[in-house]
Amino acid sequence: MSTFTYIAKDPTGEEKKGSLEADSRKTAIRELARMKLTPVRLDERMTATSGNSGNGGDWKQLFTKGQGSNGSALSGKALGRRQMLPFLRSLSELIGCGMQMGDAIRLMGKRLSDARLRSLANLMWSQLSQGKSLSGAMVEHASIFDESSISLVEAGEATGNLSEILKRLVVDLEEKKEIKGKILTALAYPVFIVFVAIAVVLVFLFFLLPRIQSLLTSLGEKLPLSTRLLIDFSEFMLSYGLLIIGAMVGGAIALWAWRKTEKGRLALDEKVLKIPGIGAFLRDTNILNLSQTLSLLLENGITTITALAMTERTISNLTIRKSFNEARSKIAEGASISGAFKATGYFVDIVIDIVTVGENTGNVVPSLKEVSRYYGKKQNQQIKAFTGLISIGVLLIAFVFVGLIAFGIISSVFQLSSSLTVK
Repeated sequence: MSTFTYIAKDPTGEEKKGSLEADSRKTAIRELARMKLTPVRLDERMTATSGNSGNGGDWKQLFTKGQGSNGSALSGKALGRRQMLPFLRSLSELIGCGMQMGDAIRLMGKRLSDARLRSLANLMWSQLSQGKSLSGAMVEHASIFDESSISLVEAGEATGNLSEILKRLVVDLEEKKEIKGKILTALAYPVFIVFVAIAVVLVFLFFLLPRIQSLLTSLGEKLPLSTRLLIDFSEFMLSYGLLIIGAMVGGAIALWAWRKTEKGRLALDEKVLKIPGIGAFLRDTNILNLSQTLSLLLENGITTITALAMTERTISNLTIRKSFNEARSKIAEGASISGAFKATGYFVDIVIDIVTVGENTGNVVPSLKEVSRYYGKKQNQQIKAFTGLISIGVLLIAFVFVGLIAFGIISSVFQLSSSLTVK
C-alpha cells in the first residue's frame, strides 16, 4: 500500500486536500471518484522504504523550491501561451531519450524548475490519469495549446510517431519565436525614434509654442500658417484626444470580441488575406504548415483522406481552411491532389507542377517535402523584406513629424526675429 496526497474539488467546486492509502494510482483515483471528488493533483508520498530513508524530504525539496504553499496547483490565470514551447521542448527531450510519455509528464511535474511548468505538467498528468490521450489533455488547456499544435500531437498519436511530431513541432515553434524576435529587434530602433519624436512634439506643442504665441501676440504679429496649424492641432487633441483614444480602444475591443465568433473570424481572415504583403505572408505560412504536416502523415502510413482531414485542422486561417476542405471533398470524390489544390487558388503553378510530378511517380511525399522547402525559402525572403520595409516606414513617419515640428519652430523664430528687428 502507498500513501497518496491529493488536491481535489467536490461537486460544488470547493478545493479539498488530504491523503489516502491505495495500492496504485488508479485505485486512488477510483477512491476519489467514490468520494465524489475530482482530482486536480495526486502525488505518491515519499517514504523511508523507497530508498531515501533519512533524507527523502530533502531530496523532494530540491525540485520544489519556490513552489509555494499550494504546490504546483497554480491558478489558471498563471498559465498562458508562453508555457507551450518550454513544456513541449522538455517533453520532447524526455521522450527522445526513450521515456514513456506518461512517465515523462509525471517527472516534469516534480523536477521542472519553473513553478508554472510544474503546475501545467501536473494538470496534464491528472488528465492522463483519467484515461485521456495527450492531445485530449491538451484540449482541456486551450488557453495554452493552440489548435494547430493539438492537431499535430493527435496525428503523432495516430501514427505512433509522437516523438518525431513533437520534435518537428518544437522546431516550428522555435522558428516562429525566432522570427518574432527578429521583427522586434528590427523595430527596436525605429520605435525608439518614434518615442523621441513624440516627446519633441509634446514639448513644442505644450511648452515652447504657447510662449512664442504669447510673445508674438504681445508684439501685434500674426503666427505663420504652419505654426497656426500646429496650434489648432494641439488644441484639437487637448479637447478630443481622450475621446479619440477611447474610441480607438473601444473599437479594438469590439473587433477582438467579434473575431472570437465564427462569423467574425471568417470575415476578418478573408479580409486579412487581401492586405498587400501581409496577406501573401500569412497565406504562404499556412501552406508551409499544410505541406509539412501532410507529408509527415502520409510518410507514416496515414491514408490520404484521413491525412487531409488531420492537416485541415492545422490551418489557422479559416478562409484557407474552407478552401482546403472543398479540395479534400474533391479528392475524396476521385479528383487528383494537384487538381484540387490548384482549384483553391492559393498554390502557384510551380508548386502544382511539383505535386503533379509526385502523383505521376506514385509517391507524393517527396514532392510535398519539396513544396515545404520552396515555401520555407520564400518565407525567409518575405521576413527580411517585411522587417526592412517596416523599419524604413517607421523612420520615415518619425522624420516627417519631426520635420513638420522643425518647420513650425523655424517659421515662428523667423517671424519673431523679424518683429523684433522692425520694433
